[in-house]
Parts: sequence; structure tokens; C-alpha cells
Amino acid sequence: MEQRDAAGYGGCATAALGAATALYVWGSSGRTRRHMGGGFEGQGRDLSVLWTELPLLLLAGALIPSAVWLLTLRLLRGLAPPRSRAVVAAVCAAGVLALSAWALHTWANPHDPDRVRLSGTLVSDLDA
Repeated sequence: MEQRDAAGYGGCATAALGAATALYVWGSSGRTRRHMGGGFEGQGRDLSVLWTELPLLLLAGALIPSAVWLLTLRLLRGLAPPRSRAVVAAVCAAGVLALSAWALHTWANPHDPDRVRLSGTLVSDLDA
């Protein structure tokens, strides 16, 4: 019963850490600042991201790492002792969490070609 509780606590901790990481990466991104910060006197502010992007983001952040945790524990059920199963599941969940945080960061901070430096100069369409 102790190992089953530890696996459950680990899954809950993985879900909480995944949701918190997703919220942090999304909240600190340029995309969110652009939508929430607005422009001059609030022009360009788009608060619809709070009920469109944010719930889906939190759900994905909680479910994806915890699903990997559960799947890893189930796949290694008869193959490894319980303690090593939890360690392998934690490593797999941490890897997926890092990969998904990187993917979210890449999506939320789009590439801006006007700010890419090539040989120390700014790239512009007018330099052609």
C-alpha cells in the first residue's frame, strides 16, 4: 500500500508541477505580454486568451506529464522493482515536462526576423 500511495503522490506532484510550469512559461512569454499588456490606452488588449488559451494550457500542462508518469509505471510493472520504477517514471515525466515547456516557449515567443542579427546588423526588408 505504501508504494501505491507513493506512486499516486508522485503523479499528483507531476500534474501540479506541469500546470505550474506551463502557467509560468505562458505568463512570461512575449505573446501573453502583447495580449494582456495592450498598447496605448489599452488598444490591442485581447483578454480572450484568459478563457481560450489559459484553460487548455493548464489542462495540457497537468495531463501530459502525469500521463507519462502513469504510462511508465504501467509499462514497467513486472519488469523492475517498485523503487526503480518510480525513479524511471520521474525521469521520463521530467523529460516530457522539459520538452513541453520548450515547445510552449517556442510557440509563445514567435520568431521576429527584424530582430535577428546577422554579422552584427539588423535585418530589414528595406536593406535589399
